[in-house]
Amino acid sequence: MANAFKNAGAAIGATRTDVYTCPAATEAVIHALYLSNVDGVSSVDATIEVYDSSAATYYHVGKTIPVPADSTLVFDKPINLEVSDKLTITASAASDLECFASILEIT
Repeated sequence: MANAFKNAGAAIGATRTDVYTCPAATEAVIHALYLSNVDGVSSVDATIEVYDSSAATYYHVGKTIPVPADSTLVFDKPINLEVSDKLTITASAASDLECFASILEIT
């Protein structure tokens, strides 16, 4: 088994934004997820979901989590993904939230 550390980042919109999709023949562990509110005035709510491809269903990891203006929410519990599973995030306001994920891929 080979291990590779990866990063994934995205500007988060007001609809589901795919941040990371686990590739074929790979398992992945998201070690940390950083959600930064880049709006200097308004708070924004974030919804974090994992798409389980084997169940063809989205599951909430965090729902409507407030991220105050000019601050960062750190989600530091591992999230395990299998082939074709996805990490998605939705913001309550477009262009206010950025995401960065630290990922370990295992092949």
